[in-house]
Amino acid sequence: MNQWLGRSLKRKLSFILILAMIVPIISLGFFSYDTASSLSEEKAKLTGMNILRQLDTQLQLMVKDVESMSIFLIGDEDVQQYLRASRGNVVLRTSIIVFLTNLVFSKDYIANISIIPDDNKEVISYSSKPFEGLSFTLPENGPFSEGELPEKVWSIPSNEKGSNPAGNTITLTRPIRSTYTYMPLGYLTISLNQSVISRYLRQSGMEGDGYVLLLDGDNRIIAGQEQVPGARSLAALFPGIHLPEAPSGFLNYGKGSDRKTLMYYKMPNTDWVLLGVIPFAQYSSENQYLLRLTALVIAAAAFIIAAILLFLISSITKPLHRLTVFLKQGNLEAKLPVPSTDEIGQLIISYNRLSRRIRRLTAQVKENEARKKEADLLALQAQINPHFLYNTLASVHWMALMNRDNGIASMVDSLSSFLRFSLNQGEEFCEVQQEIAHVESYIQIQSIRYPDQFTVDFRVDPDCLHKKTLKLLLQPLIENAILHGVLQTGEQGRISIRVRSSGSGMVFTVQDNGVGMSPHVLRQLHSSLTLTRRPRSGSGSYGLRNVHSRLTMHYSGNEGLQVQSAEGRGTKISFTIPYIGGDES
Repeated sequence: MNQWLGRSLKRKLSFILILAMIVPIISLGFFSYDTASSLSEEKAKLTGMNILRQLDTQLQLMVKDVESMSIFLIGDEDVQQYLRASRGNVVLRTSIIVFLTNLVFSKDYIANISIIPDDNKEVISYSSKPFEGLSFTLPENGPFSEGELPEKVWSIPSNEKGSNPAGNTITLTRPIRSTYTYMPLGYLTISLNQSVISRYLRQSGMEGDGYVLLLDGDNRIIAGQEQVPGARSLAALFPGIHLPEAPSGFLNYGKGSDRKTLMYYKMPNTDWVLLGVIPFAQYSSENQYLLRLTALVIAAAAFIIAAILLFLISSITKPLHRLTVFLKQGNLEAKLPVPSTDEIGQLIISYNRLSRRIRRLTAQVKENEARKKEADLLALQAQINPHFLYNTLASVHWMALMNRDNGIASMVDSLSSFLRFSLNQGEEFCEVQQEIAHVESYIQIQSIRYPDQFTVDFRVDPDCLHKKTLKLLLQPLIENAILHGVLQTGEQGRISIRVRSSGSGMVFTVQDNGVGMSPHVLRQLHSSLTLTRRPRSGSGSYGLRNVHSRLTMHYSGNEGLQVQSAEGRGTKISFTIPYIGGDES
């Protein structure tokens, strides 16, 4: 990882900046999600409590309406007269029944209205639905005495088996007293339709799978039990729960997937309690939506910011990358374009200036080196002092002639010609005939030194005599043929020198019938010719390598020396150069 990042500034900047961007965004996303989840839960609780208050308002209106209706019926003159008089007044009874019928049908939440005399005989009652086996708890002995029955009692009637049939009524019971004597005449019951109340609870708008229950003072379920089948009390539905004494509030119940939020609201003027239940799964579903939405926003934001960062980083590192490529290539001639005027642009401008300065310094160094070599050569020539050397050799030549030593005279004369051509006033090129004359001088010297050891055969095309060639090319080849070829055989050898025209150039060949070379030695010679470093002092192939290097340097694309040899059969060395003299350009 470190190596991968360390190899590229673009990768390093991208990794650091994207990491520095992603960490705060993810942290902000988690914080937003947690905050939104908490707000969502608080919102659900507050909404639920508002729903309970609205239900309280509806139920309070219903209760007050029923209680006002009960007061009206208790004071009704027909009801008072019916209870005070004998029970045989059919007309009065019918009138009361008709009146009760109208009341029951005018209110959908009223299930039953009953007027019960104190002797529990000839009860006047009308119900929107039948209640079989319904009984009410009454005092066992005769008329009520004052104070035996409260002014009003809300209760859940039960049938003979002790349960509310279908669980569908809530009953208000009030005593009926004489408006003249205030003596008990009987009592009045008005039953509310529990299914209607349950419908109000279901339509309350509790979120998701939440629901509302109506409890009485003993925490028995008055309405809403169809949402929790089989449960008749709060203890059966939520074992071990205890509602606080506060008039309203929240509490959590259960663990894991069964966890719920309970909201309670104790209705004033009654001992009823509205209980809202919201499963935590409801929050979880909403939180999942928030989580997906937050993740989507984070991903989109991260993608956009990463794209912007990568674009900016690329715009910064691209010129640097181009500069790095140029530096690796070492191409000082090319000029980098300047993309901007900022620090990167200033760096490229500085690089271009540095390149120009390096080119100028390089040219200056080359010029100084060339001048130094020229000065060294002039100094060497001055040290040699050709005129002094030629005069000295001429004196030796005449002294040899005076002493009648023709061998020495001939050798000195050949040496003088050899040196005069080698110096050649510093010129590097000469005509082919001059190169041949120089070689003849060298052969004359070697013939005196090694008499009767070899013969030399010259075959030169006349068309090549006045063509230009790089000087001192043949002498090292002939020297190699003499010393390493024919002299090693112990017999008189033969050396053939051939110069011929070939297309747009000339072919020079030096061939001997000496000892030749084995394949191993020939491979070593080929390797030494192509060495890029200076050969070791005393290397036997120095002369050949010098000729090979001069050919490749002075003639563009030249292959240099071509060496062919076989052990015991001699050696053949050739090279080809283009025309550069006479009528050729």
